[in-house]
Amino acid sequence: MKYLTLKLPNPQGTPTEVGGPPQVPTGGLFTTGQDIIQLIINLLFVFGIVVTLISVIYSGIQWIISTGEKQKLQNARNRLIYSLVGLIIILMAFLIINFIFTLIGKELFSIN
Repeated sequence: MKYLTLKLPNPQGTPTEVGGPPQVPTGGLFTTGQDIIQLIINLLFVFGIVVTLISVIYSGIQWIISTGEKQKLQNARNRLIYSLVGLIIILMAFLIINFIFTLIGKELFSIN
């Protein structure tokens, strides 16, 4: 009963804490819609970065095993370039969203 409590005086004059009904959420892992939005944004950023890193590693392996064949080498180079461009886009999106959250006075990534 962290967020929804009421203290009423009892007959002895000392305050008694009265909690809310059991169906009413009173705190916990996700207390507001903002927490859920922050979690979704954070997970999308982490997922995007992981996929990008896997793609960079895969294109590096393709580059190594291309054995000088021009078509395979070009495919590996294109995949590497597209992966790095994707990483730059993800990082720019992070900066933009973080800036917007800062303008409205909220923290996107809070470290407690």
